Amino acid sequence: PIAEVTRQASAMIEELSPSPASGSVSMSEPASRDELYQLTVTFNALFQKLHAVLGQLRQFVSDAAHELRTPLAILRGETELLLARPRTTEEYEKSIRIIDSELKTLNHIVDALFTLSMADAGQLHIAPEPLYLDEILEETCALAAPLASQKRIRFEKTLQHDVHVSGDAAFLRQLFLIFIDNAIKYSPDGSRLEVRLSEDRRLGRVRVQFQDHGIGIAREHLPHIFERFYRAAQGDSSGTQSGGLGLAIAQAIVHAHHGTVECESESGSGSTFTIFLPIKAVPA
Repeated sequence: PIAEVTRQASAMIEELSPSPASGSVSMSEPASRDELYQLTVTFNALFQKLHAVLGQLRQFVSDAAHELRTPLAILRGETELLLARPRTTEEYEKSIRIIDSELKTLNHIVDALFTLSMADAGQLHIAPEPLYLDEILEETCALAAPLASQKRIRFEKTLQHDVHVSGDAAFLRQLFLIFIDNAIKYSPDGSRLEVRLSEDRRLGRVRVQFQDHGIGIAREHLPHIFERFYRAAQGDSSGTQSGGLGLAIAQAIVHAHHGTVECESESGSGSTFTIFLPIKAVPA
């Protein structure tokens, strides 16, 4: 029986090779519930986990390569255009602006990938400190105000005052900005963005909500919106460099603060993202 387990384990190792023959990774379990049965069950759990992780890794590398291909192609095209023949000052300036924009896109994608890799390794360490969450929200709305004014989107804020939590101000500001940026990006001109903050001491948590009145998210996309590089809708992406990683980063920041995030949305009816954060102090 041990030789048979060894043979099946060797076959499963082949399934985990760079070019797996099939998607099934498991060995037959012995009928007797003895030590060998427990060993086989453990092997199956181990290989199934490895198979899932390797599949996610392959998909992540493929998606990242696809995401980087476009800005790299634009950079190469612009540099080849500049080197083909002498250009005027205006042509040089136009190309350099395009190159600068694409370099910012690449830098944003790399920074996002680094943040997510730190989260995957459990090393996304926050620096918790006492702060008022309503003040962080006010600051974030002020930062996003120029972008909102370009589309004549107005903020409607309902913020409970003196909501005291323990968290990392920089990460929380980045978290809120992700949701506000997405709401502005996928909302029509002249619409409104509702920002709410309330405290529930009975449940020991605070609730932050961002509700837009934009294009919304179809029901079949909702389970996947926090996956990396997943885009539920193709809206006007001008001025943005999300790279499809914004919501994944937001979820990582929320989890680092021991909170949860939810989304309610329907296609054509806007979206509401709700963040729940604990009131109690977060350990460093």
